[in-house]
Amino acid sequence: MKKSLILIVSVILLALSACAPKEELPALKVGMDLRYPPFETVDSSSNPSGISVDIAKELGKFMGREVEIVDLPFGSLITSLQTGEIDIIIASMSITPARQETIDFTNPYVYFPLVTLANKAFVDANNIQSIEDVLAYNGVKFAGQKGTVFLDIPTSKAANPGTPIETDSAALAVIEVTTGAAQATVLSLLAAASNYKANPASTVIFLDPLQVNPIGMGVKKGNAELLQKANEFIASMESEGVNTRLREKYNPILLSEYLLEEGFDLFLTSND
Repeated sequence: MKKSLILIVSVILLALSACAPKEELPALKVGMDLRYPPFETVDSSSNPSGISVDIAKELGKFMGREVEIVDLPFGSLITSLQTGEIDIIIASMSITPARQETIDFTNPYVYFPLVTLANKAFVDANNIQSIEDVLAYNGVKFAGQKGTVFLDIPTSKAANPGTPIETDSAALAVIEVTTGAAQATVLSLLAAASNYKANPASTVIFLDPLQVNPIGMGVKKGNAELLQKANEFIASMESEGVNTRLREKYNPILLSEYLLEEGFDLFLTSND
């Protein structure tokens, strides 16, 4: 009788525990700067939107957690991660040695190529067919924002570069190219593509990258569990259809707004 009573009580307790609501995991707070379409932006209703937002939501689904997008200035993201204001950075952040000293990065989930925007009159007059021809041209003059890789990379790779034109911004470097004061400038792929679309009569874009920057998710130093989960998600993005969904949604935008026929796949290769 006593054994039967114990058995009945055990069964009841098991049933009650099965019916008890599961403790919900807290929302995953994802930091990004919503000023950089088409990766980080807002829609017509001011809701977070873009490729990085969709990737964040897919990560949340993979982890079984709701996602809260936290809009922050890019320069404050690492500090916000360290103070616990956000859990993870998904903000088109390049993996660099300096940043790796302060936060942990996942494996790359996309890659940002640096490509060349050249003056069309210069290209036509000298039968320039490729970025290799630009770099080989004797005395080629690059414009670029001073103190950045956008000026350092091309001048270091050119066979015999002319005196570069240093500018205070990438936008001013583009003006130097469109007016013919400079023969070329190096920009991120999206910046080069949008400026080419805006200036088709005076510029030519060469899509072969001079450098490709790996983009990773950032987590607080020592958060090994979240780092592992994020890496598992990144490894599954192609096989689980995440990249396919991103292609279907954003390829039309990348074509219509940036004239990039290869679409999202341009951001999936490291060009090693």
